[in-house]
Amino acid sequence: MDRFEYVMVLISIIVGLSIAHMLMGVAGLIDRKAEGRDIKLSWAHGLWLAYVFTWTVQFWWWEFRFSELVTEWTLGLYLFLVTYAVSLFLLAAILVPRSWQGVTDLDDFFLKRRLWYYWVLAWATMVDVVDGLLKGGWSYLVDILGWSIWLLWGTAVIALIVGLRSRQIRHHEIGAAAVFIAQLIQSFNDLATLGF
Repeated sequence: MDRFEYVMVLISIIVGLSIAHMLMGVAGLIDRKAEGRDIKLSWAHGLWLAYVFTWTVQFWWWEFRFSELVTEWTLGLYLFLVTYAVSLFLLAAILVPRSWQGVTDLDDFFLKRRLWYYWVLAWATMVDVVDGLLKGGWSYLVDILGWSIWLLWGTAVIALIVGLRSRQIRHHEIGAAAVFIAQLIQSFNDLATLGF
């Protein structure tokens, strides 16, 4: 096992827990619907969940870049990557209940947690910016990632500012849809191949 593989073990566990939590939540929702228990679905909740799931998978995919960039791992870089993975896990944990008991309306569920979600989203977005800078500095963000990463970050910042201020579910639906679309554009534009 080389140093990169060693470093990524704990990060992969956290990412795996995040993905498992989201998938178990969706499975619990399907079970609930299949059993005929009523629950009102939510576009805002579903789109934000799809966004966090895609981001989490994308994070794990793109961290491979560090295997080619870093020859000497530091505790600071390691703790930073653990913090990034934990941030994504927290987004998933906020969006998916550990138990569906008492949850009957996902719009209401999301609105009750929206402040937590958007503050953690703000934190995770800042961590993502730092992650990009660590992978190659300003020139990497401008020349390699280019316009699509700025579209994603800009859309996320606008959505979280509106989301922190608004209790109108329509605003959250529009923000989630815009950010998810920007993420898909960025994913296929910048992250289509592993590494560089």
